Amino acid sequence: MIRGADRSALKRRYETMVADGVVPVLQSLGFVRSKNTFRRSRGPLYDVIEFQANWNNSVAPWYGFFVNVGVGSVEIDESCPGHSRNLHRPEEFLLDRRWEHLVPEAPYELRFDRSTDMSAFGKRLCENLGLVVAEVERISTTSELVDYAVTNNLLIAYEKTCCYLAASGDLGTLNAYVGKLRDRFGTQDRWEIFSDRISAVAGPYCR
Repeated sequence: MIRGADRSALKRRYETMVADGVVPVLQSLGFVRSKNTFRRSRGPLYDVIEFQANWNNSVAPWYGFFVNVGVGSVEIDESCPGHSRNLHRPEEFLLDRRWEHLVPEAPYELRFDRSTDMSAFGKRLCENLGLVVAEVERISTTSELVDYAVTNNLLIAYEKTCCYLAASGDLGTLNAYVGKLRDRFGTQDRWEIFSDRISAVAGPYCR
């Protein structure tokens, strides 16, 4: 098991790398840091990049973390504020992925130990973050975010997506999206749960 002093040293290396390398890069792109989360607004959209620590960090001789990426829309949140949190949160990402989903060459997990060249490690991290931001910026409007969700998401934020499509009157897209979900999950026992949740947020607008 890793000693407390070694664990603290790894955490300090992480904090130094983030403060000296990541923060300036993301800050220049409009992000503001809050602990391990970076957030910015782009018109009605908001982008979030989060560093999620590996739960093994407390016992491993290395420090690891994952990079989560989210894009949401204030317009969507404002259109769908009234449902209980067990259906969808007041603020929710319609793009909600690990960074390697957007940039396949980015590693699934980042790890370093006391022998790692942190300058090179941080440089590669920031290069990949730049690629992630470029991919995120392909989505520039609420409509494009909804198109992304309908095309790419199955169970990610499906309640919020259905709620917005119903609220905005886009019933053709709503029914096509629900049909896609039904084709994928309709033979499974859990489809009844999914169908009930969709009905709760989309109501009579969904066939």
